[in-house]
Amino acid sequence: MEKEIILVGTYHFEEDEELIEKKEKEVIELVDYLAHYKPTKVAVEWEKSKDKDLNIEYKNSNGDYSIDEIQQIGFRLAKKLNHEKIYAVNWSGKISQEDMTELNASIQSSYPELLNTMKVISENAPDISLNTPLVNSFRKSNDKEATKELERMYLSFVTVTDNKEKMIGFDFLNKWLERVLMIFKNIVETSSSNDRTLLIIGSDHLWMLRKLFEGNGWKVINPFASE
Repeated sequence: MEKEIILVGTYHFEEDEELIEKKEKEVIELVDYLAHYKPTKVAVEWEKSKDKDLNIEYKNSNGDYSIDEIQQIGFRLAKKLNHEKIYAVNWSGKISQEDMTELNASIQSSYPELLNTMKVISENAPDISLNTPLVNSFRKSNDKEATKELERMYLSFVTVTDNKEKMIGFDFLNKWLERVLMIFKNIVETSSSNDRTLLIIGSDHLWMLRKLFEGNGWKVINPFASE
């Protein structure tokens, strides 16, 4: 039987703590929805090197969760499914704030078409508000076309240079892909036969992770895809 990965693209809850606090009922509904897929493992975007600390928090959590998707979704889901542990699979990598600043500055000054693409993607991002059910926001974040648009945007970075022809975009993308590859490696190393792992990860990473898992023979599941 092939291994399965359930990819759940998310935004970072701590960016809007007050809103998430008001959406606790919707978070629980989202967790109930994901539980129907019956994952055997829940993996989250937390440093693998701190897996032990994460699981101490997981075991000690008793319904009082911090405002981040790791605990709000990951802990709740793993608890609901009576999992003994949760899996930290992230690697922060080598991208610095300077790398991101340089890339953004070069795009703004010399790449108007790419800048427009980025603006359109930002404008079409899922609405996170009191008026939009959380599961609907997740459905849009995990939409196939939205994922393709992000793929095209990231791959467009490869030709971005500064006025001294420094390969800023290539270097950024190289570090970004290295990070995603390490996350993939961490999940593969924790897997065993007949596993169905659910990964909660920033939605920007979905397109590359799908390619990696499919290329490795895993069945990739989008829990928000239209029936």
